[in-house]
Amino acid sequence: INSIRDSQNQLSLSTSLKIAMLTKVIVTTLLLAAVQCTAQYDTCNINFYGDWPCNKDNLCYYGCIKGSCWSQCNGAGGVTWDGPDGTCNTWYDLNNNIEWCWLKGASSKYQSCSKDSDCDGVKMNSCSGSCAVGTAFG
Repeated sequence: INSIRDSQNQLSLSTSLKIAMLTKVIVTTLLLAAVQCTAQYDTCNINFYGDWPCNKDNLCYYGCIKGSCWSQCNGAGGVTWDGPDGTCNTWYDLNNNIEWCWLKGASSKYQSCSKDSDCDGVKMNSCSGSCAVGTAFG
């Protein structure tokens, strides 16, 4: 009978440890999710961090590719984006590709450039066409 009680006590202790560990994992996961939720409206998409300049005003990446200015935009990603109006989705990507468009120029259909900083003056301009995925970056 003592060995049965010892087994029950060990089982009870083992179950308590498992519950404590599971509780710690759940609490840690919830805390990390809460931190991520607050960060998603403060910075550009972390999946592409450091690849291009980040427009802090609208959370869109932008830059110069193939001689024209481009900006991140919301195409399919806009469907699930619940961030402030006029901002880019900060978590969405499609097969590790960003949604983007060519930016309208000051006096032309596209803004020409030779480096990313040439696009600083037009980074808030609207798209000159539709939002695409990956074709200029390939």
